[in-house]
Amino acid sequence: MTKILDIVLFPLRLFFLILITAFDSILGVFGLLLFNKSYKKLNHYRVWAKRLLFVAGVKVIVRGLENISPNKSYVFVANHTSYFDIPCVFVAIPFNLRIMYKKELERIPFFGWYLKFSDFVPIERDNAFASRKSIEKTISLVKENVSVLLFPEGTRSRDGRLQEFKKGALFIAQKSNKPIVPITIKGTQMILPRGSIFFRSGYVEVIVGKERQLNNNESRIDWECMMNDLRKEISDNLTIR
Repeated sequence: MTKILDIVLFPLRLFFLILITAFDSILGVFGLLLFNKSYKKLNHYRVWAKRLLFVAGVKVIVRGLENISPNKSYVFVANHTSYFDIPCVFVAIPFNLRIMYKKELERIPFFGWYLKFSDFVPIERDNAFASRKSIEKTISLVKENVSVLLFPEGTRSRDGRLQEFKKGALFIAQKSNKPIVPITIKGTQMILPRGSIFFRSGYVEVIVGKERQLNNNESRIDWECMMNDLRKEISDNLTIR
């Protein structure tokens, strides 16, 4: 019955999803241009995320929120399977949170404009100089008590299986002297898998792990151990029913 309802409601949900994203993006651009710093503190993106998930019929269940403190900033690392990952984390973690995103997303009408004017950080993977600048900007943000969400796999998984992690998040955590926290996102692949435009309603579980701290004298072996530890926790959570 739910599948049939999703099919019937899909065109209407898609229309309102586009409408909400366009409206909130335009509102966000004007807010950033007119009020800048004071508007950024409102975290308007979270309002957009709540509206989007409501229209899509997606409910977020959060576990482990007690592992982190609203008075601290973190480098969050999460698995990535769907475009719904970002709004789900925005809703799950009520902190001052930013993301690193692929610069190509700025080409998207309305939503891309908001990304460009916001203090979210674009990343150009094929441009070493630009990537270094993006990482430096992210480190500065985290030092200013702004948390950041990264997807260390680099791109969305095609089959839901966890890919290898890149070490950029560890570098940001070490240089900013902030703790790193694993985030497991379960269920978004069923909502909207990679390569599909059809999304369905459902439940998404966001599991917040315990923080780890990197010291400046950590060796390459220590980094490997830390990355494997973060990846293993996320992987284990994904397999738990």
